[in-house]
Amino acid sequence: MTAGPATTSGRRASATRPLLQIAAFSAVQAVVIIVLAPFTPHVAAWFPPAYALVAFLQTLLIFAARRFTGIRWGATLAAGVTALVCGPFTAIGWLLAVPLLAAAVLFDLVVGLAERRSWRTQRDSIVVALVVGTALFLVSLPVMSVEHLGPVIVILTLFARIVATWVGAFLSARLVHRLERLGVSAHRVQTEPRVGDASTGSATPSR
Repeated sequence: MTAGPATTSGRRASATRPLLQIAAFSAVQAVVIIVLAPFTPHVAAWFPPAYALVAFLQTLLIFAARRFTGIRWGATLAAGVTALVCGPFTAIGWLLAVPLLAAAVLFDLVVGLAERRSWRTQRDSIVVALVVGTALFLVSLPVMSVEHLGPVIVILTLFARIVATWVGAFLSARLVHRLERLGVSAHRVQTEPRVGDASTGSATPSR
């Protein structure tokens, strides 16, 4: 029996809704990056660890897009859209896509693994911090000025990257949890509920 028009329309809406949600997260993330753009180059030039600490704001909503929709490569898609919008408005232009996509791809991989293994959100945030934070540090290392390549600054920058990435990963889960508490619904791909998370199977922190 073939599906009726109503069923077909429902399936199309079901497929389109998470993409629109990702676009919404990407739009807000783009605004955040554009607002920060006049200041972040000066902070990075002054003291790289300070820049590393605030850089989580550039991926917070990209991470939240993946957690909210449950789409396997949701963060990567959100990062691509964000970079496309922000490119003309930042000091590094389209090169912004490199750190955003690197962080998003690794985040998607870690969260996908966390879902398959039913990790708590606290645990996946720690793994995200170690993997994504280290990767972003390696991406930023070649563009650091020579005077900032001393061992103290380098170690502090790595530490700041890891801490800031953990903050971003954890806050993205809290943000999604808060949106759900406020009644904002998500079209989420069904996954096995994580130990300590809500019974809906969403990637929200345990309370």
